[in-house]
Amino acid sequence: MKRFKAILAVVMITILTFVFVACSNGGSSSDGSGSSKTDAASSGKDDSKSNSNGADDILPAFDKSGTITETHMTDVFDVSITATKLTYTNSTVELSLKLENKSDAKRKAHAGTAGYGCNSVNGYMIHDGYLNCDLDPGASAEEKISFSYAELNVHGINKIAEIGIGFDVSDENYKSEKSDMVFVKTQNADSYDYSEDTYLKTIKGNSLQNAYGLTINALSESSNYSEGNVSILSQAIMTNKDGNSNLMIEFENKSDQGLYVGLSNLKLNGTVVNDSFVASDLIWSNKKSVVSISLKDYLDENESLKANNIKSAEFTVKAANLDNTPVTQGSAVTLNF
Repeated sequence: MKRFKAILAVVMITILTFVFVACSNGGSSSDGSGSSKTDAASSGKDDSKSNSNGADDILPAFDKSGTITETHMTDVFDVSITATKLTYTNSTVELSLKLENKSDAKRKAHAGTAGYGCNSVNGYMIHDGYLNCDLDPGASAEEKISFSYAELNVHGINKIAEIGIGFDVSDENYKSEKSDMVFVKTQNADSYDYSEDTYLKTIKGNSLQNAYGLTINALSESSNYSEGNVSILSQAIMTNKDGNSNLMIEFENKSDQGLYVGLSNLKLNGTVVNDSFVASDLIWSNKKSVVSISLKDYLDENESLKANNIKSAEFTVKAANLDNTPVTQGSAVTLNF
């Protein structure tokens, strides 16, 4: 489990860094509160509209109409957590929370960390949504969890129907308890089509490329991997405007439990580029996740490999439950572009 978590920390950063570097304003910064800042995604609008040929070429403005009513989300390790409101900034969706420590000891509440990255929006695992809150005995606090438009846009999300959060609460002796993913819904939830693959729909168009300067070097919806109710839906190679390329693999977990899905032993065009762990992600029950693997070092070290000439990616996939009990034996997978 520790190794899964260590690799997960890298994966959580990779997709955000890849997209933010590609943004029109050249990057983003963080104030330490978990609020990612990127003006390029403030409304989903793009300055390169003159290059667009149709509706699919323009990233739609983010729909900021979604609101919530105050919702008690969970009680975990004597901490009561209530979602109070949903607001929108120029670059983020912010979920306001009230946390109440009902014990006679200190508590620390986390969400969106490397140890328990268990957040989702509209059916996709999202690596934004950081929370770190210290609570004295009997104290309460008002906190916000932020989701950047940039990461939501990558997943084809332009309005909020449902937000899921997994909370991790610990005491001063490092004992901790984790909640399941718990949900808060907006008025969009009942009419939202969660079965639609919004990520795939978006990268098959041109809006994401135009908005963030991305190039889709290869894309395939063909995969022969399905094991333990985990399947691969699509794979793509994307390059941002700075020339950094990522392998993006879209997984879906249709099991009745959250699973850590780990990848190892990566080959590109039959060439071994990594013979150990490559990536891992926690995918909750009935959620999709886009696992992003940076190819920069691999391409730099192999002159024959270029983002636009990769025809195959091979790796081993293993899945384990939250207690690190294997649910698959590990299968060799070949993805063809």
